[in-house]
Amino acid sequence: MRPSADDLAIFVQVVDSGTLTAAALRLGLAKSFVSKRMAALEAQLGAKLLHRAPRNVTPTETGALLYSRARAVLAQLDSLAEDVSAQSGSLRGLIRMAAPMSFGTRYLGPAIASFMRTYEKIEVQLDFDDRYVSLQGSSYDLALRIGRLADSSLRSRRLGISHRALCCSRDYAARAGLPDTLEALSHHECLGYANAPSGHIWRFAPEGQPGAEHRSVALRGRLIANNGEALLDAARAGLGLTVLPSFMVGPAVAGGELVQIRIPGWVPVPDTIQIVYPETSLLPLKVRALIDHLAQSISEPFSWDSALS
Repeated sequence: MRPSADDLAIFVQVVDSGTLTAAALRLGLAKSFVSKRMAALEAQLGAKLLHRAPRNVTPTETGALLYSRARAVLAQLDSLAEDVSAQSGSLRGLIRMAAPMSFGTRYLGPAIASFMRTYEKIEVQLDFDDRYVSLQGSSYDLALRIGRLADSSLRSRRLGISHRALCCSRDYAARAGLPDTLEALSHHECLGYANAPSGHIWRFAPEGQPGAEHRSVALRGRLIANNGEALLDAARAGLGLTVLPSFMVGPAVAGGELVQIRIPGWVPVPDTIQIVYPETSLLPLKVRALIDHLAQSISEPFSWDSALS
């Protein structure tokens, strides 16, 4: 006999929750019922699936395999049910999405809001975090990323180029002067980004020479932070030079809070703004609709680039 989808869903929730009690609360079931269903599932499959300890429950090696497969099967069943339902009415269901903090709070919110106004039965769980979020083995349906796509198991939809700019406050420029070569950067206070592969390295590309070799510049500075807004505030306060995406510094340059620094012949290496999602032939219609909506709502030319040279 094949296990029921209900028992698989309970098993996945037990593993996700870490205890039978927490799983029962989340499912709205009695703990005794959850325990009986897990015992029945193990008996049906002829394998021990869970290590039961006084304070937690963890999957066995066999249980971990079942967990991975069961999550995929349940996701496909949910997608199938939603797509069939969508054929006779509007899209519905939950979409889970991850996005970087600064870009998400500034520009993603309005696009999500207009999408939800169009599809009134869609729910969205939107998580903002500047750290890299893996989609493999997670509950996310898609993510917005700014950078280079390293995971070949993901598909992507390009939204545009995220240019970067070297900037500082007028106060800092008056006090310390402006660098005019890459080598001169080593004599300045520089604000580092902790979520980059190396927070004290800036990369520059030859201007107007696509594919040319990049230059890496080691920095010195008293501040390194894992959030772009904190670095932007520090630059406004005159604490040093910063390299940040144009969607962050463009408005500050336009408003006179920061000045853009041009190093002749060189520009900070740009990134790509893209939507990424798992490689699958069963991408739910609701997720595909959101990807299409974002591609229309967030597209080049970007208004935040207009203030930069």
